[in-house]
Amino acid sequence: MSDDKIHTLRNEIEFRNHRRKQPFFFKIFPSFFYILIVAIGTIIKTLSEFYSDQQNKLLAESQRTSTELNYLRKQTNPHFLFNSLNSIYSLAHKKSDLVPDAIVTLSEMMRYMLYETDNKTVLLEKEIDYIKNFIDLQKLRLNNIENISINVHGDTKNKFIEPLLLISFIENAFKYGTDYKGAAFVKIVITIEENVLTFWVENKIENNKKDPENSGIGLSNIENRLNLLYPNAHELNISTTDAKYTVHLILELDKIQA
Repeated sequence: MSDDKIHTLRNEIEFRNHRRKQPFFFKIFPSFFYILIVAIGTIIKTLSEFYSDQQNKLLAESQRTSTELNYLRKQTNPHFLFNSLNSIYSLAHKKSDLVPDAIVTLSEMMRYMLYETDNKTVLLEKEIDYIKNFIDLQKLRLNNIENISINVHGDTKNKFIEPLLLISFIENAFKYGTDYKGAAFVKIVITIEENVLTFWVENKIENNKKDPENSGIGLSNIENRLNLLYPNAHELNISTTDAKYTVHLILELDKIQA
């Protein structure tokens, strides 16, 4: 055997001996590194799928809430339109000179309902103007309006609220607070302190006749909207004492979720 071959053989033997002497960690490191890469990839994929699933659930919930709110809003608008038209019809039937004023007031209400209430929120000032127009329309058809009042306290500027949120309470107060002679007892107070709105309405219970088709729809509607829009940001108390019906609502205007 030549010297070169002997030298080559010796080197190969030394290399094999050197590999046998390597620590066990260095022998398994390539496999461990591969397993680590696979594990990290699996974790990233799992987290990505979880995040995507959560996003889809949030989107679906948001769409469901939006659809439900739109349904509740659309359920409200025709209700008040029909009531207002009935009021004007009552005036026309009496051949009242107040019919033109009633039509103008209704047109202002319709303009607000058509062009403002599709937004998620509206200016509180505009919402209160809408409420005042509704009250003025009710006054036109009544015989005695001495006990009808609305008082607004505090700064309403640059405040926002869910559109048509309070009107159901007021419509309900006129519906059950008007007697057969056309006299009504309805007192309304709205107070704004910073971003907290306090709404109070009281009416005498003059009309106990129930409407099987519409009774409770308005109030149930607004309670659902409050729960959807102002979760943990409102307090609603409704009570009946001494032939009076009272609604007291405290609302944190800046906590709307829509």
